[in-house]
Amino acid sequence: MNGNAIEKKEMSKRTAYIYFAICVLLEQVGNYYISFSEGYTVLYPTVMSCIALALCFFFFGKSLKVINLAIAYAVWTGVSIIFLAILSVTLLGAHLNIHDFIGMGIILVAVIVMNLKGEAE
Repeated sequence: MNGNAIEKKEMSKRTAYIYFAICVLLEQVGNYYISFSEGYTVLYPTVMSCIALALCFFFFGKSLKVINLAIAYAVWTGVSIIFLAILSVTLLGAHLNIHDFIGMGIILVAVIVMNLKGEAE
């Protein structure tokens, strides 16, 4: 059998975005455990963060079959920054000031603008 005889099923946009959502969630899990790993010296959080981040990159790579790399990376980092700020405040007791909120607002606007541009093409 040659390569032409086998039809490759293309990934749907929906599947790519599901993979992407899984990627973002796994990154949040991995980063959450990093905060308890004490410089990767505590075994359980270290293992959990490594597994979560490895799976995160796996799903990110899968999603890139459909999603544009620049758009995906911008959304991934933007969502991650905002989500981790929320986690830091709610679960870890961190405090944010007005400059933090302004910076996250700018990131959010930039991600939205990039997605609008990406959808128009």
